[in-house]
Amino acid sequence: MDRRHLWLVFRATNVYRLILAGLLLAAFALDEQNRLFGKQEPRLFLSTAMVYMTLAIVAIVGSYWRRPQLSVQAHLQLLIDLTALIIMINASGGLISSLNSLLIAAVAASAILLPLLSSLLAAALGFFLLIASWLVDRWQAAAALALGHGSDPWVEFWDHLGNTSDDWVRLGVLGSMLFIAAGLTHALAERARRSEALARQRTWELLEIAELNQGIIRHLQNGVVVVDAAGQIQLLNDTAHEWLDIPDVAPGTPLDELSPALAHRMERWLRDGGPDIPPFRPAEYRPELIPRFTRLSGRQAASILILLEDSDQTAAQLQQIKLAALGRLTAGIAHEIRNPLAAISHAVQLLEESASASASASNQRLARIAHDNVKRANRIIGDVLDLARRDRVKPERVVLASWLETFREEFLRSLDSPLPEWRLTNDLVESTVVFDPHQLWQVLWNLCANACQHGSRSGEAPQIELRIGRENSHGRPFLEVRDAGPGIRLENITHLFEPFFTTRAKGTGLGLYLARELCEANRAQLQYLPIPEGGSCFRINFAPTHSAPEKD
Repeated sequence: MDRRHLWLVFRATNVYRLILAGLLLAAFALDEQNRLFGKQEPRLFLSTAMVYMTLAIVAIVGSYWRRPQLSVQAHLQLLIDLTALIIMINASGGLISSLNSLLIAAVAASAILLPLLSSLLAAALGFFLLIASWLVDRWQAAAALALGHGSDPWVEFWDHLGNTSDDWVRLGVLGSMLFIAAGLTHALAERARRSEALARQRTWELLEIAELNQGIIRHLQNGVVVVDAAGQIQLLNDTAHEWLDIPDVAPGTPLDELSPALAHRMERWLRDGGPDIPPFRPAEYRPELIPRFTRLSGRQAASILILLEDSDQTAAQLQQIKLAALGRLTAGIAHEIRNPLAAISHAVQLLEESASASASASNQRLARIAHDNVKRANRIIGDVLDLARRDRVKPERVVLASWLETFREEFLRSLDSPLPEWRLTNDLVESTVVFDPHQLWQVLWNLCANACQHGSRSGEAPQIELRIGRENSHGRPFLEVRDAGPGIRLENITHLFEPFFTTRAKGTGLGLYLARELCEANRAQLQYLPIPEGGSCFRINFAPTHSAPEKD
């Protein structure tokens, strides 16, 4: 039980004390003849009851002010209860008074808020005060008797103690009841506190689970609609809001008012129960949606769950699955074709070597054509196999500045003259990226080879500019490959990264497609950026790394 609830319990017990004091005062005022309460000492009883009521009012005010702390106020209130009740019991006849049960109630009420030790001490203190009050009463009676008989008061006192066996029984029963009330009430209160804490914990867990479920449903890629038995909407997630092109609606809105097409298909499903429900388009500019209907279970068995799927996304996923299967099939076919191609290439080489000087030029030309086409077919097969192996990524941390120096030396060494003009610009202090070095080599080699072939104007040497930079102070690092050629025609830009698209007669059309696939396998992106002043620019946006300061 938290502190707020404990203060409420303390306030409630003080309201009970206030009402009790009021009832005692009312009974005292109305019953002046019989004097059920305060018969022996009316003034003492009246003054004690009034003080008790005043202190109960003060305690109620203190429970709102919460000063001093709760344990202090509870202990003080217990002492006030015991003292006031003992005085009123003594003023009303002692052990034979009917107010003795109020003492048990006071101890039980205090045991709700106090620890077990304090509760047992309160019972012991109440029992001790009760015995002390009874002994004082017996002494006063013995002294009065001794004064009338002229005997010793102590002798009369001990005689009175020996002749009050009924009082001893009442004291024993009352003391036992005090201890039983203290222990039992504290045990019940403790159990209630544990049960409340457990219930509160379970409530928070259920609320968290409910919020989690709502968050998951709200952000699902598929649309989710829950409709009750009367056709009224109970739940609508964000995706369904967007796809159905409807504003926020309150629960209980009929489905046929928001989407008549979906309501018609639900009625058809309820009537026929068939799985073949035709798709529909909520609006001309919205995607075509495929509805799936099912009934919920449990307490929501009468409700219907509607799942909405975008037909374009479903078709794209099926296409990806088909392409993946086709890629594996193509890789297997390419691997099998390589063996006969190798035999053909070997036979052509033998023909070229064995050709005599008297061989016709046409035969030599045909052998050279066969050899060139075998090499081209092998190159295409190699690109296809590289596509099949794109998932075998071994990313490493690559320092671009030093890595590009090694790449430049090997790339220029492989070229025939004229060699391109090479320029490298590094705008980063720390140019570390995460990429598979072998695959980065393939991507950059393809881009630089294209720059050498297409990146020069007539009569000029090719120009290749590599620039290392970052999108912003904390953005992705990138590497740009620029050339000074005529650029790419506008109608060809959209087809640049399509497989087998090429503008060269001897090109395979797989170079840029393979480069982009390898970049995506390394969580990078390859994009083409047109340059207004002329030329082409291909940018590799690498995966995010730790931010590095840029050069001044």
